[in-house]
Amino acid sequence: MVSCLTKPRRTRDDRRSRSGRPPIAWVSGVLAGVGLALGACNVDTTGTPPSLVPHCADLEQDETCRADYTTRPFCNRCVPASQFQGCVGSVPPPSCLPDGTTAPSTGNDDTTTAAAETSTGAQTTTEAPADSSEGSSSTTVTPLSCNAEGELDEDCVEADAQAGYCVASACVGCVDAGGADFCQGLDPQTPACNGTTGLCESCDAVGAGACGGATPVCGASGACEACTAHADCEVACHVAPTDPRYGECFATDQVLWVQASSPCPGLGTEDSPACSLRDTVALVPPTESWTIFVQGGLNYAEQVVLAGSTVAIRGAGNVQITGEPMLDEASVVIDDGIVYLDAVRVRGNTMTHGIVCGGDGILWLDGSQVRNNTEYGVYLDGPCDVTLRRSSILRNVGGGARQYGGVLTLDNASVVSNGNGSRGPGINLQFASLHALYSTIAGNDGVGADSIQCLQSTGEVRNSIVAGAGINSIALDCFVLELQTDALDTATFVEADSVAVGAYTSGWFINPNEGDMRLSNPTNTPFGGVGLWIPGDPPQDADGTARPIDGVLGYVGVDEP
Repeated sequence: MVSCLTKPRRTRDDRRSRSGRPPIAWVSGVLAGVGLALGACNVDTTGTPPSLVPHCADLEQDETCRADYTTRPFCNRCVPASQFQGCVGSVPPPSCLPDGTTAPSTGNDDTTTAAAETSTGAQTTTEAPADSSEGSSSTTVTPLSCNAEGELDEDCVEADAQAGYCVASACVGCVDAGGADFCQGLDPQTPACNGTTGLCESCDAVGAGACGGATPVCGASGACEACTAHADCEVACHVAPTDPRYGECFATDQVLWVQASSPCPGLGTEDSPACSLRDTVALVPPTESWTIFVQGGLNYAEQVVLAGSTVAIRGAGNVQITGEPMLDEASVVIDDGIVYLDAVRVRGNTMTHGIVCGGDGILWLDGSQVRNNTEYGVYLDGPCDVTLRRSSILRNVGGGARQYGGVLTLDNASVVSNGNGSRGPGINLQFASLHALYSTIAGNDGVGADSIQCLQSTGEVRNSIVAGAGINSIALDCFVLELQTDALDTATFVEADSVAVGAYTSGWFINPNEGDMRLSNPTNTPFGGVGLWIPGDPPQDADGTARPIDGVLGYVGVDEP
């Protein structure tokens, strides 16, 4: 019999690879887990079946418990032998003492045994008196039963505080009840199973490792929650709501490193980084999810193509993807895959677009820029969900973003100074949906409306700035958009809760040429006292300043001064 409370189990990231071989890290992890279990558990090598395990009441009572179960020093005859031989962590009620006395057994020879029949409200326990003719004694124990199925049961707690849950009409601790899965189903605020106390507790009370799977983050309320930022995880987070693994952390054993100045080809390890981002991304098998840490320095003058896999590309330093020289194709191409770009610039493609996304792809940018490309910054040739969070599309000659199907989401994001007066606008929506919140769409210069053009598209623009190179920069075909609490240069769309502004003025902002859209002199702009934060909105602006809440009006755009 093994008296362990937990055992290692495989997570979703531990599944076998497509080749059928288990990942090396998983194998070593299991071996380490087995070693830990063998070192921490009391293993009975005799192999006694659970049904034949002797009850502590038939042995040395409390002395047996103190010797074999340091956290369960008391013998409780109401608890079946299958549960730690009847040993519990607190003094049993008188009716459940091992010999029917009114005090815990001391192990002294003069302790008397009395026949008793006691009703506890949950069961009836009868102990037979000693048979002097045989010179021995016997104890009949009826296992403690309960009625509050799937809940914390008062009678169970009274009998043994470490086995307080009623499962299959028996009193058990949270481990035997099903561990974290049981606790999360019982109460989201107490999702962690404490193997020592046997109780479901808040994740912060249990400590590291209490949360995992689709809810890996211990929230302020004590409940396990989905990750919402890469910083919530050790390597990266599946942050896109349309990602099939939304809210999970990327596996820590599926990580590669790249540095353009490293000797080629490199091993892809932290000590021996690969030299090519293109080749490293191509190594990720379809349907798998990997994190790639990329070091800045030399530019990545190559095309990165993703088809079917999920990759989080996280930059350190000045990471710039500039595209394959003289290749008339986008620098980053996403086809039926998911790309997370964190602290990365896709810039300076002299032939065409910065990023092309199609199929059922997902593109998510955090703290990143798509800038100074010859055509569009982001160009869709099929439905693709695109999100910019604290990111910008900046100074792309052909236009900012062409959203063809799918959803374009701007969250504390900027679309600035795209187009050259004869090309595309800041945002070109075709059969798509736009959701812009606390964003700045300014200084764009396209043929027709400068800022937003629509073809059978829907969405909303809220708490944002929209000001083009010329006024009326939102096309009339965008009348289906819901615009609330904005600063707009198009009088037709200004409602009572918004404010009318003139055409774009570069002096409003600190350094628009580099995408720094913080306000240079906030009180001299028309952007204050307009934005209205509601629950669910980002609580901070693009650089981390808290937004006013509780009905207090603040600034629109990416900056809350």
